Amino acid sequence: MTDLDRSLLDELAIRKLTDAYSHAVMRGDGFAAAACYSESGILSAYKAPDIVGRDKIGTILDKTLTPLKFTILTCTNGVVEVAGDNAVASWSVSEWLAVEDGDTLTCNFGVYEDTLARFAEGWRFTLRRFQVFSRGLVPFSGRFSSQPDLEHDYTVPRFLDPA
Repeated sequence: MTDLDRSLLDELAIRKLTDAYSHAVMRGDGFAAAACYSESGILSAYKAPDIVGRDKIGTILDKTLTPLKFTILTCTNGVVEVAGDNAVASWSVSEWLAVEDGDTLTCNFGVYEDTLARFAEGWRFTLRRFQVFSRGLVPFSGRFSSQPDLEHDYTVPRFLDPA
């Protein structure tokens, strides 16, 4: 395998990791999202204290996602730079969510700046920092549906890690 082949495969794996994280958030599964982090990974967001450790990230994400009707987290325009077993990435972020007892949508727009490392289990976030550009409420005149019954599970580790 050439260096270019390895680099492309690494970038694809990092993109899949990022997509698996967004999918887990959309499913409302904070522990599946946390599986995208290393054991000692760090989630930094909204100028709040950093959340350190996969287990703590899972607990806090699950607590945050549980009361929501839905969340759509989209990470696009990714720029990924791999250097051996380490990488950095940056993603444009659009997030839409609705709380169970509300009739408005909340929107967040910003950027994820990621630091990643390759472990025996595959690529994982060692630091995921969200910087918000804009956050607010949007009046909503539609109606909310119940959570969809999704047939496929694209969460870590099943989706990313070899059997």
